[in-house]
Amino acid sequence: MKVEQMAPRALVVLMVLLFISGTAGAEADNRRGYPLEKRVAELEKEVAGLRTEMSAYRILPPPESLALCDKPIPLHNDDVREKFEREFFQFLENKGLLTIVIKRYTKFLAVVSEELTRANMPPDLIYLAISESYLNPKAVSKADARGFWQFIKDTAKREGLSVGDTIDERFSVKRSTKSALSYLKKLNSEFGDWFLAMAAYNCGEGRVREAISNQNTKDFFELFLPEETERYIYRVAALKEIVSNAKKYGLSIEKRQFYKPYSIWEAAIEVRKDVHTLTLAQAMDLPYKAFREYNLHIRRYTLPKGIYYLYVPVEKKEIFLKRIKTCPGVSVEKNGNEPAKGNGS
Repeated sequence: MKVEQMAPRALVVLMVLLFISGTAGAEADNRRGYPLEKRVAELEKEVAGLRTEMSAYRILPPPESLALCDKPIPLHNDDVREKFEREFFQFLENKGLLTIVIKRYTKFLAVVSEELTRANMPPDLIYLAISESYLNPKAVSKADARGFWQFIKDTAKREGLSVGDTIDERFSVKRSTKSALSYLKKLNSEFGDWFLAMAAYNCGEGRVREAISNQNTKDFFELFLPEETERYIYRVAALKEIVSNAKKYGLSIEKRQFYKPYSIWEAAIEVRKDVHTLTLAQAMDLPYKAFREYNLHIRRYTLPKGIYYLYVPVEKKEIFLKRIKTCPGVSVEKNGNEPAKGNGS
């Protein structure tokens, strides 16, 4: 039987037997010249590992208090607590998924936090992105919502993203984050409440307006909304609680296991004639696959005439700036903050 299949009580028994047999073995090893201190250290490491395994099987109670975007969630309310616990315990049932989510969280935290700080918005909104896509930039839903923030095409275009056959900025972590935060800021300005803004992000501002108008309340916890939208807010809250207290809930991940942080430099390039994107990958000194992973918003091999955003790993910035000068028909824009879109938009 594997360790992960054992009940906690069996693990305790195993730890005791391991210690007893290990002590006896240590004495034998010592007689053979094997250092006792080294054997004891090895045993302590094994026991610590078993304790970690055991912690994964403890079912901890949900928190007694919780806030999201600096607003308390009334967990003293039986209905609210039941709905929160539904999402909370369902997530804890899938610790494999949560492990991936936490590792992606550390990967993308800096780039999302930078945009949140720039926009002066609550840091907790990163958990909305986790709820949307589990921080998978390639995510595509059954309703054809795409990318990190799961924009549908019409909303993406309305919020300034380029969406077409050549370029689809819903897949750009940086550009989609800017647009999602801009949209959320508008929603919060209209409804005066981050919970309602998040609800509107999920089901549309029209539906939230209709609910407020017909139910005579702007308290999210008193509004009758589609079940998916109600669950959405509790999912965001549950993810915040678990991700920000990972060790408490048996998700102990060593630093060496984290993914490399997503650290990119955004460049605006002008393409004066058709260019194959392999040329751009070579300018970044990247294999083509790696280039596309950093530039998921590019959907075709050839970019027609226009101005485009590119994402360069920070460690490749200098070599890119040097090599791009030798690429015919391509140049880096000096003022590239808000360039016009290429004709892929």
